[in-house]
Amino acid sequence: MERVPEPELMDDPNEAEAYAITDFSDVNEKFVERFAEFVFEHYGITALEKKLIMVDLGCGPGDITNRVKLKFPRAVVIGIDGSPSMLEYARNNYRNSSIEWVLGDAKTTPFLESSVDIFFSNSLLHHLLDPTPFWIELSRVVKKGGIIFLRDLYRPNSPYEARKIVEMYAGDATELLKEEYFRSLLASFTPEEVVQQLDKTGFKDFRVEKVTDRHIDIYGMVNLV
Repeated sequence: MERVPEPELMDDPNEAEAYAITDFSDVNEKFVERFAEFVFEHYGITALEKKLIMVDLGCGPGDITNRVKLKFPRAVVIGIDGSPSMLEYARNNYRNSSIEWVLGDAKTTPFLESSVDIFFSNSLLHHLLDPTPFWIELSRVVKKGGIIFLRDLYRPNSPYEARKIVEMYAGDATELLKEEYFRSLLASFTPEEVVQQLDKTGFKDFRVEKVTDRHIDIYGMVNLV
């Protein structure tokens, strides 16, 4: 099945509301658990002591961002999203946290070169029409020896399979959210396409792993050379 791109931003207030009020706690916590495992694999227990700069790209309403902050309380955690509606929910829901919420584009972040220790993201990649500028931006901003950890959907073989996934995992959701999920599945990349993106932009040693029947993890360390 050919990829069917979708809009890069979820800037419709109705979409933002549908996403923000839906309970994603189970899948979000699983993401954070695996992300934390990789952080500890890389930094060891000192990850809890360091003031690592961690950036959540496409943070949406901020649930994962907040869970990461709770897991790494000494870290400087920043959430970036291109949707003002999404960030409004994040700021309102976590107004008492020390997380910084930034309106911005994941392809042109406001960070200096080699200034971020860790980039992480859940379900951003499939929103990008062309991921190349995104990967180039990460290579510019992440510190040498820093890490990147992304999780995203991967494209099923057919629209019929996509519909089956939607009904299996979002059957009780609103019609708006179900259609958004369906479009996201059609807009997702295959693991092979992601590997090609990584090879093209210099992340040749990164891992691309299927971790569920609909998710892939993409992660690795930015080379020191």
